[in-house]
Parts: sequence; C-alpha cells; structure tokens
Amino acid sequence: MLQQRLEAVPHCAVVGRQVRHLDEVGSTNDEALREGLDGTVIVAERQRAGRGRHGRAWHSAPGLGLWMSVAFTQPVPGLPFGTALALRDALGQFAPVSVKWPNDILSQGKKLCGMLLESRGNRTALGIGINVLHQREDLPPELHDTATSLQLAAGAPLDRQTVFEAVIVSLDRRVVQLRDGAFDAVFEEWVEACGVIGRRVHHAGVSGEVVAIEASGALRLKTPSGPHAVVYGDMVEME
Repeated sequence: MLQQRLEAVPHCAVVGRQVRHLDEVGSTNDEALREGLDGTVIVAERQRAGRGRHGRAWHSAPGLGLWMSVAFTQPVPGLPFGTALALRDALGQFAPVSVKWPNDILSQGKKLCGMLLESRGNRTALGIGINVLHQREDLPPELHDTATSLQLAAGAPLDRQTVFEAVIVSLDRRVVQLRDGAFDAVFEEWVEACGVIGRRVHHAGVSGEVVAIEASGALRLKTPSGPHAVVYGDMVEME
C-alpha cells in the first residue's frame, strides 16, 4: 500500500522534504492552505471534495490515483508553467503524454492528470490529481471517452510509489529552477510544449488562430472581428 511506503523523497531541495499521508480528507488543497512548511506534500487516499478547475469536482477514487497538494509559503514565479512541464517529464517516463493548454496532461487525447492552484494570504496550494492505476471501468461512465489513466496509457502494470517519486523529483527541479530566476526559459519551454501557436481554436463562441501566448498564460487569438484573448476555460482545437 502507498500508505505504508510513502516517505519524504531523498535529495529534494524544496518539494517533498516533508510528506503527510492522510487516509481521507475533504480536499488536499484545503489542508495545504491551512498548514505545512514550504514544499510540504499532502497526499490523501481519498478526497471527499476534490476540486478541479472552474469549480468542477475531481473524481478521486481511493487506491487508484495520486491525489496530492504541495504547500508553498514563499513565491514561485511561473509555478503553473513549471508544474505542467514537471508533470509532462515525470509521467512521460511511463507513457507517451502531452501538455494541453493551459496545464492538463493528456495521453492519446485523453486526460490523465490535472492541477489546480489556489492561494490564501501568503500561502499557495498546488493541487495535483493523477489517474494512475484505473481501469476503464473504474472511471465514471461519463468520462470514458475523455479520461484515461497512466497504467492504461502505458499498457503495463505500474506502482504508485514509483510514479509519486518521479513526480516529486521533477516538480522539485522545476521549483528550484523558477526560484533561481529562470522564468523566461521555463515559460518558453511551456509555450512550445502546449503546441497551440498557429492552431485554429474555438472558445466561448469565438473562433480564431492562436498568434501568441502572453506571460500570464492567456492565449491571444486573431479572429475575423479582431484580436481576442482567452484567459481561461476549455477550448477546442479545430482542424
């Protein structure tokens, strides 16, 4: 069981030096916003009220995934960009994955990992949800066409502890990189990883070509009616 094996990850500078494992919690982000030293990782076997972006619920099946949050008490400029790259690099060790703007991790067009950043005062919680061991029948029926797991994508048995360590090591490296002042380099790498510049997309009734991504992460579109910015939300890439 992950609960018996989970420990602080050796040789990490910030993320993962301290790990708290909870059997059940409302939301790991709520725990991270309440307590935890800088870089503390809070992992739960089950979340009763896991959250995704835009207030959506996150299905957190016990024993099958990694549902965790990292508490930060010091700034990490560009954390969303660095996190997406860290997850791509870590999960890519097990299966082919890609980054979908702004920060979802996909495999064969299906989502297997998402993240949620929340702040309260000088505290930031980075929530990460990874479908690891799910079989198709473990996912809610309404997600069968849009979601997958790392094990399904890999086509081979996986171990959650191994995946956890890969994610923590990769995330720690990116946090250190960002705190050392490498925002521009990380941002440019993230823009390239998203692979959306030059593509035609549709968002909230507006269609256009992505001509740039701003430093905030917002997309800049060229549309028939003029420039348009997409700050957040789901978008559909058009052929």
